[in-house]
Amino acid sequence: MKKLTLLVLTALLTTTTMAATPEQLDQLLQEIRSDIAAKRLSSPAGNNALDKITEFRAEAPFDYRVVPLAYDWGEAYVALSTQARSKGELSKAQGYLDKVWKVAALTPGLEDEQRALDQALAKAGGDVNTVAVAAQQKADAEELARQRELAAAAEKEKERLRIEAEKQKKLAAAQAAEKARRDAAEKARREEQERQRRAEQERQRQIAAAAAAKQRKAPSSPVLDSPIDLDDIALDAPAPAPVVRAPIRRPVATASAKTPTAQSTRLWAQAKEDSSAIVEYTVPESALQTKDRQIAEKMGDVCQRMVDEDASLVVHSANKSDYRWLAVRLTICARRIDRSFRLRHSYQAVGEGEPVVVALHPPRDSSLLKQVGQ
Repeated sequence: MKKLTLLVLTALLTTTTMAATPEQLDQLLQEIRSDIAAKRLSSPAGNNALDKITEFRAEAPFDYRVVPLAYDWGEAYVALSTQARSKGELSKAQGYLDKVWKVAALTPGLEDEQRALDQALAKAGGDVNTVAVAAQQKADAEELARQRELAAAAEKEKERLRIEAEKQKKLAAAQAAEKARRDAAEKARREEQERQRRAEQERQRQIAAAAAAKQRKAPSSPVLDSPIDLDDIALDAPAPAPVVRAPIRRPVATASAKTPTAQSTRLWAQAKEDSSAIVEYTVPESALQTKDRQIAEKMGDVCQRMVDEDASLVVHSANKSDYRWLAVRLTICARRIDRSFRLRHSYQAVGEGEPVVVALHPPRDSSLLKQVGQ
């Protein structure tokens, strides 16, 4: 009993081990095609299409891919039968057909060729009825039914593959349509973002234009709204008083006290930079005396610091001309770094002989004179 069980297990393991893989079945189908093309239909032994068709059916009885190849194999033999019949080799032709009847009885053209061969045999003196009966015996009813089932199964598999291919085609079309819809939605979203950005840009432009128009319409002062930096106006000498040539009695003109120069002088007297200096730079005396155009560069990082801090500037000097010249050089230097930078500067007198100092103070929105005037 133990020996019997061992034999059964060995047989099962052998069957499992010998089962062909999908890759091996694909390779076997390719070899069948090559054998048919090379006319190795049933010989040489062990390397022919018939042996491999039989092997494939044994390994994969429900894989119907071999059915069309069996028909190709049968058609090759039908063609050989036709050639032999045309040469009068009727027995040889019948031998070819006998092989086909046993393996692929539904081969296209097989019945027609058998009928033609039967007629040829009859003309040659053979018994037509005997030949027909012999041929019919070769394809017994059971084999014919099996082959018909294989053909029907192959047709069903073909239809299944067609339906699957159609399903995949519809799925791909649906995915493409969905992708197109998403792309269109993304494009519309980006266009809407761009439209909103442009609208906001236009709104900001209109706001800026309205503010500029409002500023132009605001009441002006000949001093406080002057395009010249008002800190410089105080440096100009006061206008000389008009010379009265004759004591003529006239109404006292009080408006003269409000001329731009007089007003700036009055405001300048009240203006004072009261914030603490951020940093102070001593101006090189030799460069100042020779009016060296590179004087700003010789004062270290003064220009960069002015721009970074948005600082205002106070020049401590005994000479107003030195102040004006330094203000110009430092303005030019700062605008090389930032073309839109506006330097707020003012003058602080010191005693003769004291060093000239440039002090940077926190930024202010307007000149000292405007701050006093307001």
